[in-house]
This record gives sequence, C-alpha cells and structure tokens, in this order.
Amino acid sequence: MSERRFAGFMIDCGEGTLAQARGFWSNALGLPVVDPDEGDAGRYALLGAAAGGWHVEVQRVDHPSRLHLDIEAQDIDAEAGRLESLGARRVANPNGRWWVMQAPTGHRFCLVRWREREPATAPVRESARGHRSALVALVIDCRVDDLAPALAFWSAALDRPVADADQDGDGRYGELRTGPDEPFLLLQRVVHDPRVHLDIETDDLDAETARLEALGATRVKFCKRWWVMQAPTGHRFCVVRQQPAKAALPMNAWS
Repeated sequence: MSERRFAGFMIDCGEGTLAQARGFWSNALGLPVVDPDEGDAGRYALLGAAAGGWHVEVQRVDHPSRLHLDIEAQDIDAEAGRLESLGARRVANPNGRWWVMQAPTGHRFCLVRWREREPATAPVRESARGHRSALVALVIDCRVDDLAPALAFWSAALDRPVADADQDGDGRYGELRTGPDEPFLLLQRVVHDPRVHLDIETDDLDAETARLEALGATRVKFCKRWWVMQAPTGHRFCVVRQQPAKAALPMNAWS
C-alpha cells in the first residue's frame, strides 16, 4: 500500500506580485522566506516549515486568491484512484508531476510526490516584551447542510481520524486529529462558497490586528471573540485568542 500524508498548504495569490505576497505572508505567519523564487519562474516562493513540519508555499496564480491543501503520496496515481473512490475527481496532471483534484465538498487540492519532512521553523523574532502570535489552525469551510459527509471525506483523504464531530453542539465545527505540535485541522459549515482559511492565534487581539494592518491587511468584522481580516493578497483569515489546547505551539514574539 502506498503511503500518504497531509503535507501542508499553498497560498494561491491572484493579486499583487510574488514579492509582495511572500513578504506579507512571511511576516504575518512569522515564517522566513527560504526560497524567494523557487524554480526561477516568478511563480513560487517557499516559506519555512510551519509547526509540525507543515509545508508552506506562496504561489502566483491566474485564478482568484485561495488556499489549497497538498497531500503527499509515494504513488500519486494509486492515491488519485483511492481519492476518486471517496468521491473526489481528477482535474489536471500538470507535466505529469502532480494531480490537481476536486473534493466532493468543492475544494481544489493537489496530490504531490512524497518529500522529506522539514523540521518546523523556529520563531523568527523573539522579544522580552510585546505580544505573541502563531499559525494555530487550517480551516476547511464547507458549504453543506450536514457536516458529517464532509468530515468523513476529509478524514479519509488526509488519513486523520475525526477528533470531534461537533465541537459546539450546533453542527457547525468538526475537528480532525492533530499532534500537540501541529496546528488544528478544522472543518466549518458555512453559507459562503467553499474555501480554506487560516487562523492566527495571539495573546493580544488588538496588538496583533494592528500589526497585521501595518503589513497591509484590513479588518472585515469582529465575530464573537475573533477578528475576520483580509490580506492584501485577497485572502480572508481570522485572528483568534490563544488556544490552551495548543500550548505546545511555538509562538513569535513581537515588540
């Protein structure tokens, strides 16, 4: 049986230049730029690995801005067949190197060849004072009436058991199992189009949103306990309070 695993995510940027996109996301997530122009084509910028060794890359695209997940497999053709049996479909096979797939939840994702796992990047800034922040969650927004089938697909696709099928008892949030050194993998039932968004946790909401605004982001709205923001690359993301369940995540300290 071919091995597979959740690899990480790509930040597809349909707005701005690659330099602008990698600059914003490097600073927003506290991950260094490892390769500013991977492949020398002006399309890809590799950032340092996120917590848990998750692969993070910024990509210039011709379609609207979005995030997409990558799944690594030793045999991408066999894995594509397995995912098709779960309800996904093949979309494209660029240069025979990877499969672009579409999930039954409407999300595009990629099936790529197995890579060596990179060690997580140490926080890029440390300070004795100020506030702290870190990437804390990857959230798969699903426009569905019932979250259960979406949880079943993504659990099987990413090879991650369901940790909590209904976090708040209202059928809106589900959680897949992650290690204490990894961000959350969450599913959310939404009324907007399917997408994937990031959550950044912080011990000071006001200071972190102000820092992100200084980088070019804008505040969209405050929801209960968190800020919805929009990056200059066009992506929506959330800034949330520090999550006790992920106390082992390394955090960037900002002065």
